Amino acid sequence: MQLIRESVDLAAYMVDTEQAHKVEPASNWLESVIDHFYKPPEAPKTRMGWIKTQHDFEFRDSEVTLWAGINGHGKSQFVGQVALDLMNQGEQVCIASLELSPTRVMGRMARQAHGSAEPPTSYLKTFSAWTNGRLWLYDHVGSVNPKTMLAVVRYAVDKFQIKHFIIDNLLKCGMAEDDYNGQKDFVNGLCAISKETGVHIHLVLHIKKGKSENDVPGKFDIKGSGAISDLVDNVFIVWRNKGKEAKVREANFEDSDLPDALLILEKQRNGETEGRYAFWFDGPSFQYLENRLDHPKFYKVEPTIAAHEVEF
Repeated sequence: MQLIRESVDLAAYMVDTEQAHKVEPASNWLESVIDHFYKPPEAPKTRMGWIKTQHDFEFRDSEVTLWAGINGHGKSQFVGQVALDLMNQGEQVCIASLELSPTRVMGRMARQAHGSAEPPTSYLKTFSAWTNGRLWLYDHVGSVNPKTMLAVVRYAVDKFQIKHFIIDNLLKCGMAEDDYNGQKDFVNGLCAISKETGVHIHLVLHIKKGKSENDVPGKFDIKGSGAISDLVDNVFIVWRNKGKEAKVREANFEDSDLPDALLILEKQRNGETEGRYAFWFDGPSFQYLENRLDHPKFYKVEPTIAAHEVEF
């Protein structure tokens, strides 16, 4: 794991890049159009780790993905497992968890990686070494100025070639819930950085509660400016089956047909699929499983970089 300290000088990254209006002949894009139709099927694609999502979604360069959910419905844990799978594919990931300290973020991810509630010390050491060159954490808990957050993204991409930057969550980025123009400007800034640098940005966001937490929300329930879901490229909603949990607690209820959570792909601008995916949650490991009888995955972490912790 590498840390991006609050004390780092971000002055050079605080200024928005000038976006010149470029008008060019359409034929300049011939090669990319050919790739669009005939890109070799074996070309590497970055995906989530679950088989059921493999053919429906991939993480493309220069896109912004919104991860939305009701507070307490596990979206941060879900995105943490996605981050593990990205790292497992050799992707460079930076997480700005503005609600959890780096220690708690690493602890949760180590728990997910080991597939148990108490990973042994030997695994923690190996896991920590494995994250070097794969995982960076922004060392800040609490609200952050939106311009500073954008500068941190630019800095991480420039200095460490980050491929995926996770911001958890929007409401910690220095804007009031009703500051719709500020939210729109911030997300616009994320989209501009993504297009400019090629980084895939993941933004976690709360959904407003409806009449009941048992109601499955949609993208129109997203808190804040309605422009947010319009601006981003992809929208996922993580929903936890609180109704099933209550029945389990009250009457030892179990129904194999009812999942513990749903992942809902509400929007995919550059893809052809939208849909719902059922998952079963394993409490000890914090992992989301594809089937009720599945066992948690064990990540074989083998460091490829020197096993000392590097700080920045």
